[in-house]
Amino acid sequence: MAFKLDMNKLNELMLIEQERQLAMEDLSEQLGVDISFSKEEVLQNAMDAYSNYISQEINKEVEEWMKSLFLKT
Repeated sequence: MAFKLDMNKLNELMLIEQERQLAMEDLSEQLGVDISFSKEEVLQNAMDAYSNYISQEINKEVEEWMKSLFLKT
């Protein structure tokens, strides 16, 4: 088993954050108060989500590896 970085997932998460930003800009216009994110915050949110995704994938791999070792003995 080997974990591979999935750049498509990062792109997907970035698109989600950009869509979220557009929704926040629209809401800001409606409310008359700026509650949108800066470009840095959008990028940081996407990177945080990607970091969580990577952690979950690594945890799955380790769990599968540990189960396979346990079943061999």
